[in-house]
Amino acid sequence: MIYILAGDVRSGKTNALEEWIGTWDNVKGILCPDNDADRRYLYNIETGENHTLEVDEPSENTFRVGKFHFLQESMMLANYILIKTFEEQDFEFLVLDELGKLELKNEGLHQATDFILRNYESNDDQNLLLVVRTSLVKDVIAHYGIRSFQIVAKEMLP
Repeated sequence: MIYILAGDVRSGKTNALEEWIGTWDNVKGILCPDNDADRRYLYNIETGENHTLEVDEPSENTFRVGKFHFLQESMMLANYILIKTFEEQDFEFLVLDELGKLELKNEGLHQATDFILRNYESNDDQNLLLVVRTSLVKDVIAHYGIRSFQIVAKEMLP
C-alpha cells in the first residue's frame, strides 16, 4: 500500500513519524527533521546516521527552495539510500520525507521517488509512506502517476 502522510508546513509531520517509527519492527528510509538551530538534516532511519541537509548560504552545491538552501550532496545520498533500500526489499515501511517543490521540478528526491514508484508492486508486507504538504498532494499524485493510495494525517498513521 502507498500511504501519503499529508499535512501543512511545520505541522509536525516529521515529529509524528519519529514517534511512529518505534511502533514498527522494520521501517527504513529517510526523515528530514530540524536540529537545535532549526536547520533540516538528513536522518537515515535504518542506521541512525545524520547528515547536514540545510545550510545558511547558497552555493553552486545547493538547491534553493524559497529561503532555504539544501546541499546537493545530501540529496544525492538520500536518493542512494532510498533506492538501495527499495532494491533490497527488506522493509515493512519505506519512508520518503518529504516530497515537494523540488521533486515536482525533477530535483531533490525525484530520482528515488520516480524509480521506487515505477517499480513498486502493492502488497501487504511492504508499504511506502510518502510525506507531502497538503497543498501539494494533488500535484505530487499527478506528477508521479500514483493511482492507488491512502491519504493519512499524522494522527492516523498506519
